[in-house]
Amino acid sequence: MANTDILPRRSAMSALTANVPWLLVPALIFIVFVFGWPLLYLLRMSFNAHSGATVFVEAWTLENYLAVLTEPAMLTEIAKTVYISLVTAGVTVVAAFFFAQFVWLRDGSTRLIFLAVALGPMLISEVSVIIGWRIFFPYNGLLSYALVSTGLSQQKTNLLGTELAAVVGLSYISVSYCFFSILSVLNGIDRGLLTASADLGASPVRTFFTVLLPLAKGGIAAAFTQAFVFTMGIYATTNALGPDSLWTVPYEIQLQMLTRRNWPMAAALSVVLIAIIAFAALLTQWLRHRKGGRHV
Repeated sequence: MANTDILPRRSAMSALTANVPWLLVPALIFIVFVFGWPLLYLLRMSFNAHSGATVFVEAWTLENYLAVLTEPAMLTEIAKTVYISLVTAGVTVVAAFFFAQFVWLRDGSTRLIFLAVALGPMLISEVSVIIGWRIFFPYNGLLSYALVSTGLSQQKTNLLGTELAAVVGLSYISVSYCFFSILSVLNGIDRGLLTASADLGASPVRTFFTVLLPLAKGGIAAAFTQAFVFTMGIYATTNALGPDSLWTVPYEIQLQMLTRRNWPMAAALSVVLIAIIAFAALLTQWLRHRKGGRHV
C-alpha cells in the first residue's frame, strides 16, 4: 500500500520538474526586455557620432571608445574611479567583517538589536546620507566641534571636500550590504571550531588568522567586489563630499549626457564602466569557487 502511494507522488514530481524550464520563461522574458534590450541600445548608441545640433547622429564609429581609452583626461577619470572604489571597498569590508563577527558571536535579543542597527543605512536615501555628512564634516560641523570640545584638537578642522569624506560617505552607503554578505558566510561556520582552536592552545589572534579568516575568505571576496561594484556606479556622494579634483566616470557620464548632450560618449563611458564591473563580478565568482564558495 505504501509503495502504491509513493509512485503517484514520484510521477507528480517528475512532471513538475519537467515543466520547470517553462516556468522560467516569464522571468527570462522580463529580464530580456527590462535589462537586455536597454543594454543593447546602450551598446548601439556608443558607436554613434555626435554633432552640436543633435544629441547623436547614427553612425558606426569607434571614435568614442578611442577617446575614452586614449585621452589622458578620460584615463585619469577611470583610474580615479577604480582607486576610490578599491579604497572604499577595503575600508567597508574591514568594518563590515568585524561588525559581522561581533554579531555572529551573539545570540538572542542582542543579536536582533544589532541586526536592526545594520539595517539602518539601507533605509536611508543617498541624499539624506549626503546631507548628514555635509553637516558632520565642515569647518563648523559636528566633528570639528567635538574635536575642539574634547581637547583632541586645538583648532577647528574641515574635512569636507577631501577624499576621506568621500570614502566615509561611500562606505556608509555600502557597509550594510557587505555586512549581510559576510554574516551569511559566518553563519555557515561552526563556532565550536573557535573553541577547539583555543582548547588546543592557539591565541585569539592565531585563531583568527588560521581558522576564521580562511573559512570566511569566500564571503570577504564577495563583499569586497560588491562594495567595489556599488561604489563604481555612484557619483552624487563622491561629488558632494569629495574634492573637486575627484572627477569620476559616473560624474562624467551624467555630464556628457545632461550638460554636453553627447549621448554616444556617455554610452561609451557606460559600456567601459559595465565592462570593469563585469570583470569584478567574474572575479568574485572565481574566488567563490576557489575558496569558501559553498558558504556564499
